[in-house]
Amino acid sequence: MAFIKNNHFAFEEGKQEKKEEKISIPLVFTREDGKIHGFVPGIVMKDIVCEDIAECEKLLKEHVKTFVKSANVNSIEFPYFPSNEHIKRDFKNVVLIKRLSMQNK
Repeated sequence: MAFIKNNHFAFEEGKQEKKEEKISIPLVFTREDGKIHGFVPGIVMKDIVCEDIAECEKLLKEHVKTFVKSANVNSIEFPYFPSNEHIKRDFKNVVLIKRLSMQNK
């Protein structure tokens, strides 16, 4: 599970209310207890834990694709996704942040 540095998230300060045309979903990877943990801030989920970052990335992308398809089918609005700087301030042991970009319909 990703360890949180603070109780107040930095990304809450700059939350935007307007609907973005393009969404950039952060895939965050941390190193905890010698393993790689993958998660997406803003999407409630259990961390994906793997030995290898490539395997963790593959599984996390599959999870995000399922979430995006479900959100589109059910007309659910996407959560606010924080910037890389906010993620680095809010979570410990971040080793990699990758982003998936998509059009918001």
